[in-house]
Amino acid sequence: MSVIFVIFCYLVLVFGQEKTSNNFYDILNKIRQGYAEYHSTGIRPGYLNESLSRFQLAHFFRDQKTLPRKIIEDGALCEVCNVAAESLVQERKNGMNNVEIRGEMETLCKLLNIEPGRVCDGFIDINADIILYVIDNNPNFSPGKLCDLLLQNQQCNFTNIDWIVDVPDGQSPIRPGPSDSSSTYKILQVTDVHMDLLYTPGKVRTCTEPLCCQSDQEDGSEGNSCGRWAEYGSDISVDLVDEMLRFANTLDINFVYFTGDIVSHRVWSTSVENNSAVIKLFYDKLQNGFKVPVYSILGNHEPSPLNQFVDDNSVPSSLSSQWLFDLVDQEWSKWLTESQKETIAKGGFYTISPVPGLRLIVLNSNVAYTECWWLLTQDKDPYDQLDWLVSILSQAEAKGESVHILGHIPTGSGDIMKVWGREFNKIVNRFANTITGQFNGHTHVDSFQVYYNISDLSQAINVAWNGASLVAYDNANPSFKVYSVDKDTFNIVDIDQWTFNLTKANENPNNYPEWYKIYSFRDAFGLSTLQPKDMGNLLINMAKNHSQLAEYHLYRYKNSDIAVNTVCDQDCQKGYLCEFSTHVFGETSNCEYLKKIYDQN
Repeated sequence: MSVIFVIFCYLVLVFGQEKTSNNFYDILNKIRQGYAEYHSTGIRPGYLNESLSRFQLAHFFRDQKTLPRKIIEDGALCEVCNVAAESLVQERKNGMNNVEIRGEMETLCKLLNIEPGRVCDGFIDINADIILYVIDNNPNFSPGKLCDLLLQNQQCNFTNIDWIVDVPDGQSPIRPGPSDSSSTYKILQVTDVHMDLLYTPGKVRTCTEPLCCQSDQEDGSEGNSCGRWAEYGSDISVDLVDEMLRFANTLDINFVYFTGDIVSHRVWSTSVENNSAVIKLFYDKLQNGFKVPVYSILGNHEPSPLNQFVDDNSVPSSLSSQWLFDLVDQEWSKWLTESQKETIAKGGFYTISPVPGLRLIVLNSNVAYTECWWLLTQDKDPYDQLDWLVSILSQAEAKGESVHILGHIPTGSGDIMKVWGREFNKIVNRFANTITGQFNGHTHVDSFQVYYNISDLSQAINVAWNGASLVAYDNANPSFKVYSVDKDTFNIVDIDQWTFNLTKANENPNNYPEWYKIYSFRDAFGLSTLQPKDMGNLLINMAKNHSQLAEYHLYRYKNSDIAVNTVCDQDCQKGYLCEFSTHVFGETSNCEYLKKIYDQN
């Protein structure tokens, strides 16, 4: 986040103005002039501060989707980002020390009202050492690469971020389709809990910081105070974690998939000590709360700072991710064996067979998050994880096993670097008949992604399901999913999603929330199976029948009060079609095809 703040200080200049091409280049030249003078004299010119102070854009980086179109025309955003990144590197080369750089970034953050003071200070303080280490220890460091990653949506292309994974030729044998057996495993997927130890009922519900309902914030007033369980836009109380465990145990569950994100969104004050305490508490609750095995992955919020996973054993211990791998190795050992230790210690991933015929492959997809600063240091498959994935899938194929893959960040998301998603897609294509289920989290909403044949984009070959979230941070009711999985084929037979109305639950804090099943996926969308072919057909039917997209909008946010009172217009609905059909970021052929069908109906 610290680098984002610096970049923002430059690009924000173009926000409150009607941009013409000449005006933009005048502004860009002013930026260059101001910082050239600063680098030459060591004195920040007043006109630069005056210009910056005219533009205020509070909380912008909490949601980059609000980016005004005018600043990305003609590559404007990319160019300004590159100027900003070059300036940061130049300041370091000119001898600016750690304290001075931190101070400058904090001043600019507050000057532009990006976040309140302590949030600016905290974000920058916990990220600066990594950024400076990356700059100092990589002589060929490219400032443009920073923009390519952070602004992947804009396709800046200052550098060529590329690498490949060797995938064997061939195709997995065709596996059995839906069977006549009514015998199923019940798999509970819980994801994105964001358990907030500082969540305090009675504190202010709306505030200027990224996370409200905090013990050190002001008291709420009538109509603006936090309830017992959580609030729309907040993280959740420890009470809600306990309540989820209580209710989930009333259902018939064989094992649990937890797909990441334990730590709260109070990202300006994380530490190894605090994150460790939260992670340990959560896994203690899972161990005591479930009598069935729990298979877990890492989320991007587990490290401190968030998102930062380093594949380099030579970095100082204060910057290393090893503490987290060692911690989860210990916590996950409650449900795993010694054979998983090597890869968990290497990068937080592992494989296990929970029942004969089924293999779980648990990935750490966070290593490809575009806000992981360590990606700036080299172009490679982080931790050689995708090479390992190919090896495990090849072994599963040879044994005739079905595979479920667990990963935190969906590959079609703009949050995950395109090259990682592209190579993962190649692997899914090769082993599509072996992979009978994928399970993701991260987005906090109910969604899914259909994977298509690289050689024939009309052929759906695999599906990744998103577990939605227990957290209400993205204005959705808390929820979890229960998958019915065929015991013979390990295909997903159906999905039940459970939720409760958060507003009603907070109005009756002394009672248990009234959980209810929001849908059976097959019944809700009139499907005979959830096989890839049927899911591909569902997208075409959605494009033709817009009422299904309107219905999905409510499911997406689990019938939250905010969703019920919000209309999903045509752009919104077509956006959902693109989300469902995009399995590699930036590859939009299926998206455009479905939008065309939508417009014709």
